[in-house]
This record gives sequence, structure tokens and C-alpha cells, in this order.
Amino acid sequence: MTAKTSRNAGTDNAAGAVLAPLNFLADLPRQQMALLTRSAVALLRASETVRKVQQQAAHRASTQHQEAAERLRAPCDFNELLTVQAELLRFNMQEAAQYWQQMAGAALKVQMDLVGSAGEVLEAGSEPTLDSLQKAFAASLDGGTTQATTAH
Repeated sequence: MTAKTSRNAGTDNAAGAVLAPLNFLADLPRQQMALLTRSAVALLRASETVRKVQQQAAHRASTQHQEAAERLRAPCDFNELLTVQAELLRFNMQEAAQYWQQMAGAALKVQMDLVGSAGEVLEAGSEPTLDSLQKAFAASLDGGTTQATTAH
């Protein structure tokens, strides 16, 4: 009785080792969906960051231009007009540089998040080799013929 039990346990362990790549294939859709979902989260967070950068830049520009408009409502001489124009030009150039720097930072962060997600999948080491998949396929064929011959 014990020999029969140990023989069955040995066969179960061998079958489990042979079917491990097939288990991976069965789990592959879940892993792919998990990777896609993590990537979507990274992209949506990047979208939020971009929106915040745009909103902050628009608010600063609105405030600055409102102040310039208030200064220009009253009559002014040519020098004051040039001063307001120069201040707006300086502000716009400075804001454009800051805006694009923040946008580049957001793009870099999303790239790092996406590469990190892909790196986690590769580090997990759950990806089967071609050789193990071929062995699993061959074992499934051999198992199928063995079961077919024992049924006769």
C-alpha cells in the first residue's frame, strides 16, 4: 500500500513539473491583463500630472496678463508701454521654459513607471523557455497517447 502511494506521489510530482509551463500559459492572460492595467494606471497618472501642470501654467499666465491689462487701462507713456510689453515677454519666456521642463519631467516619470512595470514582469522569472514549452507539449501528446492505449 505504501509503495503504491509513493509511486503515485512521484508520478504526480513529475506530472506537475511537466505541466508547469502549461500552468504558465493558463495564467498568461491574467499576467498580461495585470501588466496592461499597471501601464494604464501609469498613463492615467501622467495625464493627471499633465493636466495639473497645464492648469497651474494657465493660472499664472492669467494672473500676469490680468495685471498687465490693469496697468494698460490707464493712459501711459511709451516707456511704460514698453516696460509692460517687456515684462510680459520675459514672463512668457520664463513660463514656457518652466512649462516644458515640467512636461518633460512628467514624460520621464511615466516612462520610468512603464519600464518599471515591464521590469517587474521580467524579474519575476515566470516566463517559460521555449525548451520547457516544447517539452510540455510533447509530454501532453505522450500522455494523450498513453491514456488512449490504456483505454482500449
